[in-house]
Amino acid sequence: MSISLNSTTSSNGNTSSISGLASGMDTDSIIEGMMSASQAKIDKVNQQKQLLEWKQENYTTIISKLKTFKDKYFGSSTSSSSSLSSAFYSSKVAATANEADSKYVSVTTSDSTNISALNLSNIQIATQSVAKTAQTASSQITMGFDLASAPVDLTGKTFDMTVNGTTRTLTLSKSYSTAQELATDIQQLANDAFGTDRVSVTNSGDNIIMNSDGTSVSLAAGSTNDAFSVSGFSLINSQTSRVDLTKSIAENSFATAITGDSFAFTINGKSFDCSSSDSISSIINKINKSDCGAKISYSSITDKFSLTSTATGSDGALTISDETGNFLTSIIGPLTAENYTQGTNASVYIDGAKVTRSSNTFTIDDITYNLKANTSNSIDISITDNTSKALENIKNFVSDYNDLLGSINTKLNEKYNNDYLPLTDAQKDEMSESEIEKWTEKAKTGLLKNDSTLSSIASSLRAIMYTPVANLADNSTNLSVTMASIGISTSGYSSQGKLVIDEDKLTEALKNNCQGVIDLFTQSSDKTYLAATTSNLKKERYNESGIMNRISDLLENSVGTLYGKGSLLKIAGYEGTSTEKENTITRSIKRYNQKLDQLLDAFKLEETRYRSQFTSMETYINQMNTTASYLSNSFS
Repeated sequence: MSISLNSTTSSNGNTSSISGLASGMDTDSIIEGMMSASQAKIDKVNQQKQLLEWKQENYTTIISKLKTFKDKYFGSSTSSSSSLSSAFYSSKVAATANEADSKYVSVTTSDSTNISALNLSNIQIATQSVAKTAQTASSQITMGFDLASAPVDLTGKTFDMTVNGTTRTLTLSKSYSTAQELATDIQQLANDAFGTDRVSVTNSGDNIIMNSDGTSVSLAAGSTNDAFSVSGFSLINSQTSRVDLTKSIAENSFATAITGDSFAFTINGKSFDCSSSDSISSIINKINKSDCGAKISYSSITDKFSLTSTATGSDGALTISDETGNFLTSIIGPLTAENYTQGTNASVYIDGAKVTRSSNTFTIDDITYNLKANTSNSIDISITDNTSKALENIKNFVSDYNDLLGSINTKLNEKYNNDYLPLTDAQKDEMSESEIEKWTEKAKTGLLKNDSTLSSIASSLRAIMYTPVANLADNSTNLSVTMASIGISTSGYSSQGKLVIDEDKLTEALKNNCQGVIDLFTQSSDKTYLAATTSNLKKERYNESGIMNRISDLLENSVGTLYGKGSLLKIAGYEGTSTEKENTITRSIKRYNQKLDQLLDAFKLEETRYRSQFTSMETYINQMNTTASYLSNSFS
């Protein structure tokens, strides 16, 4: 911060300052020169403060990287994504010996299972309970034939038939003595007009019934020679033989007529209500969005409603009842053997023992079975180590470790240039934006060069990787497995501790000695990690700890808060922790701010004094000039 001198008034705003009007002197420049030493002190403190702030930013960047690394690999030790979990290095995969058998069953297993093979046979999958409309939901097109009026002469008489929006006129050609005879001719006329298998015409006693599968059909009186006007032949129901879900209950025609204006019913004990003005689709949505344990649907192909349990087997039984009105009775009917199929339990033989469950997915001994289809096949399943997943986990860890170590080494090796100090305001006024930016970038560089705390962290990370892991039993011998023996080593002195992986060697270790790899990385000492732990116990804990537990301890000691404040947090603090405002650098910055306040107060007093003195001088010179002018005029 630079202080700009006021050339017209003193800094306290009370004393007029005359800038050389009488003396002809540039008093502002003179005062500025006289105060340059004081300004230099202020600039120096500002620069020292700025360097500390930049240094704190650099620390915070490293702290953030360390914390991100810690959170990613050292979260909950029970999570498979944690490097402290055995599942990180040894995941299991189950597969059918015959790939074609995968359509009948799939198996997943926990990484802790010691089962290596299974045999399944005689799979019967669990089914859902289903209730369907017994016959058809919609009222059928019905024509009446009066046998007492037979023979009924319909020669040349017509009626209109509409099939899926296409209307054609059908013309009858004779007299009929029975409903069956008339139904046969109408069937033939419909076949000729619309093709076979579009509609089915049968008789039930003296009624002629017209049905269709997946087809919308309706009848209407003929525009000329209307057949339905002939005595003995009538149209009882002409409406389409399908439910229109967009229309209300009242607007649809059901095979079992729905009576009343309001309805209440239960499905599996869950209560519902609706009115005759509600659309069928809104009622379906209400049921399907509920927790009644069932879903309802309608098929325009079969003209049937289906109520299906969401659960399978014995857990999926359906119960329905009408409390007010007959809505469910109309669209589904009472649950009988004709329209209701009870769900069945799943069953399978596992290694010769029969297992029965209500669901097709179940877990036994940490192995989850998902039954897909019925089969009498004998299915062999193998459970093996998934080395590819473990290899990928370790590769990702090593990559992130190298990035982290590289970031620390970069800060430690950056060159610091004393010639590039933070710019003062006066210096910035003489530079362009790009020049300021380049200068500042250089001034920020190297502030953590050879930093002792970061150097200790970097060297500790390197040592962790090559220091053998001791056996827990006696602490005097080491595990037979080392990082080098499984294909992980440093790439040379110039890499400053970065790791490289021999994938073939690591894959072989995971296949042939997976437990040894797990111990190398995850072995846990029984010595407690505490700040107050003695140096001997700390050494024993370090020697007995696997690679990941050593790194975890180092990270906790550097950026953790579990057992006290980490070393980097004590120095620079971190947002969201108690060290955010209580740390070494922040306390130093506060002292610089206090020093600045003192220097600025002194600067203002000094400026005020100089301006007062120069103002007095200018006033005196002005008075002398006035007197001289008066005397000169008096004697002229």
